[in-house]
Amino acid sequence: MSALLTKDNRPDWAKLRATDWFAALYNCPQEPDYHTEGNVGIHTEMVVAALLALPEYADLTEGERTSMLLAALLHDVAKPACTVIEDGKISSPRHAKVGEKMAREILWDLDFELREMVCSLVRLHGLPLWSLEKQNPWSAVIGASLRVNNRLTYLLAKADVLGRICADQAGLLERCEYFRAFCEELECFGQPRQFHNSHSKFRYFFTDARYPAELFDDTRFTVEILSGLPGSGKDTYLLRNTLPVVSLDDLRREMGVERGDSTGQGHVIQRAQELAKQYAAARQPFIWNATNLTTDLRSKIIGLLSVYNPFFKITYLETSLTNVFARRKEDIPRAALERMSQMLELPLPHEVHEVSWARDGRIYQ
Repeated sequence: MSALLTKDNRPDWAKLRATDWFAALYNCPQEPDYHTEGNVGIHTEMVVAALLALPEYADLTEGERTSMLLAALLHDVAKPACTVIEDGKISSPRHAKVGEKMAREILWDLDFELREMVCSLVRLHGLPLWSLEKQNPWSAVIGASLRVNNRLTYLLAKADVLGRICADQAGLLERCEYFRAFCEELECFGQPRQFHNSHSKFRYFFTDARYPAELFDDTRFTVEILSGLPGSGKDTYLLRNTLPVVSLDDLRREMGVERGDSTGQGHVIQRAQELAKQYAAARQPFIWNATNLTTDLRSKIIGLLSVYNPFFKITYLETSLTNVFARRKEDIPRAALERMSQMLELPLPHEVHEVSWARDGRIYQ
């Protein structure tokens, strides 16, 4: 991806237009009521120009400028896949969520921290316009601050509005300013929201509260949940471990369940849950070893065990997709691994008490 930028950190438009994902933007229409300028490609070019012209852009660090530029280029990357026309109206539902996954796939081997900053900005670029309409805007804004600096999200949204032609541009810019004021009120503009401790943070999001409380951390044992694609290094990570492990792969082998056997897999999961509850009832620290690729899968484990009041930790591991395909080519078809990579939702800081991410052994927290 860095090859698509010039030496002075500007888009190389000729190279960009030669890529399939960027060329597709010029064939994707937009609703004229909100985007009179035309297709998504035109809009993206205008957003980049608006971003570069913002006075605040010059004040960013070099890494922030690179991430913002990449996010501007990719913020609507999923619109071609998500655009629908109903009753003559054009819309692109879920394009930010799908766009995050597409951006991660495109940037997979980019520096991990830079990549995830870009992916977070792609996912959250519409938040400043719609934050106050969320069911729990407090949680949405505070949670966003734990992913990426809300100041950067605000600047991208501002560029997104300035990079279009529409009747309500002034109103949309006003929404951006409301977002900034709301973040400042919640003490999470320019910095992540600070919590009394990790337990206060976990309970705030787990209970979907409006205002963070200062809670005493009464957890007494740890449940570590591993997450990552097959072949990402989870088994290697466990070589240094001395704790009990609830492993879906091990249980599958012990119970003679073949991959693809949905009924048998249900029995494997049931047995894993029984073991996990036994350890938790005894306050025995343990590790849950499975791919746990989605927020929903991880939340089911957390919901199952939360009554025992453990300290939850997620450890996410990854490597290059080349390594993944090479390591698991004997037991998992490449097409299945590709589908799994497209499902992947990286663990977020608000899911549990503590999250760590590791790429080829390098740990990020």
